Amino acid sequence: MAAPFDGDLDRSIGNFPPAAATLTKDLGLATFIAATGLAAAPQAGALLRQYGALLPFAGVALVLVPALLSLYLGSRVLKIEPPILLGAAAGQQCSTPAISAVTSVAGNSVPLIGYTVTYAMSGILLPLTGPVVAGLLGT
Repeated sequence: MAAPFDGDLDRSIGNFPPAAATLTKDLGLATFIAATGLAAAPQAGALLRQYGALLPFAGVALVLVPALLSLYLGSRVLKIEPPILLGAAAGQQCSTPAISAVTSVAGNSVPLIGYTVTYAMSGILLPLTGPVVAGLLGT
């Protein structure tokens, strides 16, 4: 008969140092971004020739305007606490690196309160609105 569990665990089994976990996460994210960029590269050249410098500026504006508007309305109108508001902005952008940075600076997981719902909503609304906008523009 096996001895009953006495609550003392061997910490050498399954131990994954936090620095190794961070390195693995960052390498995975960098690989994903590189693969996405390489897949988009052939179309990017043609679009840059067609639209010129307007295209990168439009991309920056499409990211910054909604985020800054959300931060302004959230802080001034809705009076949301800054850590929760920053988490919501990270979720709005579906940005895992942003929430990692916000929780790291906050030193706790409070920003995740704002992140979870907005991330889920963005995950549903962003893919659904893409075809709608493309249909309205006639592309």
